[in-house]
Amino acid sequence: MTLPPQTVREQITNRLRDDLVSGRFEAGSMLREIELAGRFGVSRGPVRDAFIQLSHEGYLSYYANRGVMVRHPPNPDDRKFITSIRRQIEAYAIEKGVPNLTDDNLKKVASSLEKLKSACDGGEATSIALCDVEFHEAIMKACGGEDLVGAWRQLCSRMLLTYTRHDDYDQTYREHLDIFNALSERNAEAAIAAIDANIK
Repeated sequence: MTLPPQTVREQITNRLRDDLVSGRFEAGSMLREIELAGRFGVSRGPVRDAFIQLSHEGYLSYYANRGVMVRHPPNPDDRKFITSIRRQIEAYAIEKGVPNLTDDNLKKVASSLEKLKSACDGGEATSIALCDVEFHEAIMKACGGEDLVGAWRQLCSRMLLTYTRHDDYDQTYREHLDIFNALSERNAEAAIAAIDANIK
């Protein structure tokens, strides 16, 4: 299947998201439209749109008349709480949606798993982190949890700001394979247990 070409807005959003996840921008730093427009060789419009999108996703915070600020990662106690909520959301979607999981939706999850495997094979941490989230989002959608994705993304973005699970790329892939295999068997209990083992 050929994917549609990305718009300029999508390209800028994706590049900035990569920069945020990789730590290129220091937490608490202000981002300026005009500076980034110059860097990317675009007008300020697509940068402004990217700021809005990434603010909705939880990576940035808007401040009137000042611009946008890179959000700080959560402190350890907050991260523990955020992780707990994220697990609950995914477990709820799986428990509710697995009985109605279709083969077509499962193929979409399989596709995202293949992307994660390629990222793990390549060993590029930022790509692994983003493919990891994409895989979990594919599960949410496959299980009918589209209405939960907005709130869930906010939690994931905070966790990505301190993503440190890349010391063993093979283990990262195996944990996600365990989740997928449980979903393939329509075993919600096993899938939830695999989610709990993976999200830390």
